Amino acid sequence: MQPPTTDAVKEEALTPFTRKWSRRLLYLSFLNFIIAGVLALFMRTDQAGSSSILGPALGSPQVFGQLLLAHGLGMFIGWQFPFTYGLIAYAIPKYMKRKLFSERLLPVVFFLFAIGFYLVWASAATGFGPGWYFLFPLPFHGGPPGLSPWGPTQDLMFFAGMIITNVSLFVFTYIVLGTVFSNKYQDEYNTKPGFNHSMSAKFAASIGFDAYMPKAVRSRIFGYPPAVIAAVVTTLDMLVSAPPFLTLLGDGAWVSMNNPSFLNNLVAKNFLWINYHPIVYYAFFPLIGMYYTLIPILAKRNFSSSRWAKAPWPLLLITGVGVYSHHIFIDTSQPYILQFMSQQMSMIIGIASGISVFTLIALIWRSKYEWNLTAKFIVASIFGWVIGGIGGVEQGNIALDEYLHNTYAVVGHFHFNGLDGIVFAGFGVLYWILPEISSKQWYSKSLGEIHFWGSVVGGFGLAFTFTAMGYLGVARREYLPVNTGLPFTVTLDYQTWLVIAFFFAIVVAAAQIPFIWNLLKTLTGPTMQKPVTTPSSLEDTIAIPVPTPMVHSVDSKQNIDGENLAGMGGAPPSVSLGSTINQVPKRIEEV
Repeated sequence: MQPPTTDAVKEEALTPFTRKWSRRLLYLSFLNFIIAGVLALFMRTDQAGSSSILGPALGSPQVFGQLLLAHGLGMFIGWQFPFTYGLIAYAIPKYMKRKLFSERLLPVVFFLFAIGFYLVWASAATGFGPGWYFLFPLPFHGGPPGLSPWGPTQDLMFFAGMIITNVSLFVFTYIVLGTVFSNKYQDEYNTKPGFNHSMSAKFAASIGFDAYMPKAVRSRIFGYPPAVIAAVVTTLDMLVSAPPFLTLLGDGAWVSMNNPSFLNNLVAKNFLWINYHPIVYYAFFPLIGMYYTLIPILAKRNFSSSRWAKAPWPLLLITGVGVYSHHIFIDTSQPYILQFMSQQMSMIIGIASGISVFTLIALIWRSKYEWNLTAKFIVASIFGWVIGGIGGVEQGNIALDEYLHNTYAVVGHFHFNGLDGIVFAGFGVLYWILPEISSKQWYSKSLGEIHFWGSVVGGFGLAFTFTAMGYLGVARREYLPVNTGLPFTVTLDYQTWLVIAFFFAIVVAAAQIPFIWNLLKTLTGPTMQKPVTTPSSLEDTIAIPVPTPMVHSVDSKQNIDGENLAGMGGAPPSVSLGSTINQVPKRIEEV
């Protein structure tokens, strides 16, 4: 069978099959986000001293450990993994114009992940509660008398579920790398005359390393779109960090069956964090790739040089794994060379992030930026990234981490990055691409605005509260951080901060109600009559025809909020989010 022609590849790249499984993965990710968020509310309820309203059994250190595990892994894995699978499955065909390599494996990825991760949640529901970090020997000796308060069945269920979840990662990695590097595609990446199509040239371009090459060499390397570079970098980081983690999980399953461990506890910690730090970036890197893709469209102007969109990625590739040892600075038995390496990597990743932030903000500055929902979420997420990144650089310094390591400052750091940075960017991208992958127009712009403002107020308020608690010295990972036995009366004031955190958590949770309603009404609404295609680049905003949006309404002219819905999500795509049909001629002239 002959490979498809270039035109056929471009026409059929984002196939109906890929769209279907991309949106299913995205739906699963946000379902897990809502569940994990509810679990976070129970955690905050516990610590705010309000557990009695939910039952006395809930308010206990043991249940807090279960909630900590279920919430933490629900966000870092339950939300991130299927979201990243769905986003990359959309982004590579969309922007590289290639049909996914072995796209029929997408259902395998979906079901492997779902089975594995829900086993993890089932283990927490049945008593497993060492926390989302499950540092050895906590899974087996986590209780006061030296024995865990849960049984080996829960241990085995957890480790088996995590192993199956990571198998889904390897299957998806095969799809990604196959699509990006396969020679079977007869397109410009493999056949364009005058370019170097060797594997080394492709690899350099796929991680953005061509940005550092001399012009004579760079001009002969066919560049990859930023969204594809981001997908490759995050995939490689996870591929490098997964084998040690799988070794740790295999040891955990082995010990669960009453066998002796073959890892000592320090090695186990290294194998945990060498994977757990790249996990933080697994969704974030592809979302940064979408920043570089969408902000030029929203700002209606391009970068002065594509090199600035590529320069951070080789640095992020190396530091994404290399920073891992800053999680165990307080382990004095950890080899000094690893601690020194991770401290320097923490600084370098700050430089790489700074390049991205300044480049993106400079593009927005004094532009005709389209302030729609996607644009707002993107800008909010950049602020979360910056504030959380500053905290990360602080805690990546050995001297400062001595004071901040086991405090809520760490919790503030990853809530700025995880909630205010990654999740907000995820919402923005979902508002953009959902019409294209589902052929459904967003139901209500007003509900989207309520979702945005409530999430921003609650999310940033929660992260700032955690950070303030950290600077006051409140210990993290503890059900009762207030120790009334200490001779410092200020410890009694910590409860006030826990109540404030509970308030902002309620605000974040309430903001998701209009999002859920909007999403459900959107998915159960009528299908758009014309195909929806969001622009791939700034140039495409002129070339792509504008479909007539299907508007949910009382009188078939307005929606239930009395607003034209042309500016809600990814449709009409040629004028981005926030334009109406009668504005198209003006916007084309502006471009």
